[in-house]
Amino acid sequence: MTRERGNPKIEPKLAGQHNFAQWILSIEQTLEQYDHEEGSIWDIVTGVLKNPVAGLTAAQMENSTDTGKNGIIWRCDNSFAILTMKRNWELEVIDTIGLTRSAYEAYTELKAKYEGKTVTDSGAVLANIVRFNFDDRTTTIDDHVVEFDQRWNFMKGTLASGGFSDKVKDFGEALISLAKSAQAKAEFLLISLPLFYNNLVENLRTKEGYSYRDISRQVRLYVPARQKGARKKEGTKDELVVLKTDSKILDKSKQCIYCQTVKGWKGIRYTKNECRTYTKEKKAKAKAKKAKAKEDSESNEEGVTVCMIRVGKVGIRRKA
Repeated sequence: MTRERGNPKIEPKLAGQHNFAQWILSIEQTLEQYDHEEGSIWDIVTGVLKNPVAGLTAAQMENSTDTGKNGIIWRCDNSFAILTMKRNWELEVIDTIGLTRSAYEAYTELKAKYEGKTVTDSGAVLANIVRFNFDDRTTTIDDHVVEFDQRWNFMKGTLASGGFSDKVKDFGEALISLAKSAQAKAEFLLISLPLFYNNLVENLRTKEGYSYRDISRQVRLYVPARQKGARKKEGTKDELVVLKTDSKILDKSKQCIYCQTVKGWKGIRYTKNECRTYTKEKKAKAKAKKAKAKEDSESNEEGVTVCMIRVGKVGIRRKA
């Protein structure tokens, strides 16, 4: 009995512990789309659905035709699962698993290898986040955020199943809470940015109730402005280019009354005394006033001059 279907391809392939959580989630979502009895092929991988003829003798299988057919279907689906898994991992992983023919055994061995629960393993997944820093000389902000998401998902997936020993229980449970926090995830993304972006980071932190989606979007939007040109010195005025156009994350504590009342503009981030428009128009008015005063003075000088003529008394003689 054959069931024709191709083994799906999943990206990225399993390369090791760093992307196991992301890979196993992709495999689960893929194999859950294929039905098997009252479940899915993924249930074969996890061992929920077992081979119905395992341990039965040939006589017992002959006496139960349905069981025999179900056994054939199970073997077919098990092969499909293991081949799909093998197609989507790197050669080093294939060497580790060996020649196992059971999807469940392969799944169990992979979890044992890549889902450790020791202090070292738990600390390593946290260090994988903390020590991940953005370098705009070697990568783009988009690639950095994608890699950050993968590392965070790996930490979350590694810690999700719990099962910590008493020795590391408190530490493990604390990390689980951390991995579930979207705000913590946003904060660690901001921490990964170098000192050059301190102004951007501080402005983003002032936003109330910010989510990881908000932060990652803002970071993707403004960080590339610096990548268009050569690397500039840290702490220079050029850093303000990142904040130039986003009024939502800028300091609105300063208000320009002149721009708001006279011009009808927003007038934020500066006071009336710091306003270039107000200063420019104030100088223009003073210059115009001075020019008018000079014009009035010159007009008076060019007017009609009245001369005063003195006429002396003329004597009148009388006849004798």
